[in-house]
Amino acid sequence: MKGDDLRIRRKAQQLGSSTLAVTVPAEWARHHNLEKGDELIVQRDENGNSLLVTPERPALMEAETTITAGKMSADALSRAVVTQYVLGRGFIRIAAEDGLTPGQYDAVLDAERRLMGLGVVEESATHITIRCSVDPDDFDLPTLFGRLGRTEATIRSSAIDALLEADPAAARRAQNRSPQLEKLFSLFLRLVFTTYRNPRLNQAVGVGTGFPLIGYRSAAQDVALMAGIADDIASIAADRVNEPLSDEIAEGIESVHVALDAAAETVRESVVDPEYARVTTARERIDRFHDRSAAAIDHLEAERPGPLLALHRVHLLLERSARHAEDTLDVATHLAFRESPDIVTRNDR
Repeated sequence: MKGDDLRIRRKAQQLGSSTLAVTVPAEWARHHNLEKGDELIVQRDENGNSLLVTPERPALMEAETTITAGKMSADALSRAVVTQYVLGRGFIRIAAEDGLTPGQYDAVLDAERRLMGLGVVEESATHITIRCSVDPDDFDLPTLFGRLGRTEATIRSSAIDALLEADPAAARRAQNRSPQLEKLFSLFLRLVFTTYRNPRLNQAVGVGTGFPLIGYRSAAQDVALMAGIADDIASIAADRVNEPLSDEIAEGIESVHVALDAAAETVRESVVDPEYARVTTARERIDRFHDRSAAAIDHLEAERPGPLLALHRVHLLLERSARHAEDTLDVATHLAFRESPDIVTRNDR
């Protein structure tokens, strides 16, 4: 459907004594090969204020797309490929009438390596076609979310260990794990967008439509942001810390990190299994993190060890990471209320 047709008014028509009906746009029906007698799936949103209508077997929406490279920079072309991947395209064709430049060609191959399930199926001097073989039935979002969280925790733990031991080589190894998380996050977004367009996949990916799907996307974004913060800590460990820290300062950082790790893990568990008791435990663990963080910063400022600014920056980064965990906890709290109607009831008027 064209952009101008995204909002279309329809009048409800009376069918029988208690049934109302509305028509669907002809172009939409043709796109999905919809015929008289075919079944449609009607789903209600979380608040019951709107309905989502999809064919019982929806057509693949723009399964193939073409990127006209032209004079696009290598970075722009790489971002375009990633975007089309996330949007769920099955085939991505990159074409340039005058031929792809070496930089553009390398950018496409780099994107292929960074995205799960991509492979070149055709290429010439003027175009490359890559295909994504990812099948949503092969993954479910809760499991993939767990993998994201464990990968972030590994990057952060490795960065903290490198910091405490003043080991720049270990810090760089921690940074080398970041592409794996980016690959998982891109795959996660692809599954979210694909499921949003085809609600029949909800059962396959293990998450209901509406808020749960949006909530998982938000929680995964928080994990990705936490991984970026862990990468910043690894950079400090590689470039700013030249000798092992004193035992007291190291114990303070380690204590804060352990508290954050426990809180973040419980928060992720609360998203996957949203019980209100688990949400409460996660909130208590985040409070414990803040207490340890405040104590460690006070001790740091009293002792003023070198490199003071770098170590203070590490604590601020850990606090920022905790704020992302708190944002995820908000999602888990909403999911817990949704799964526990005995806690909150709605009185419709």
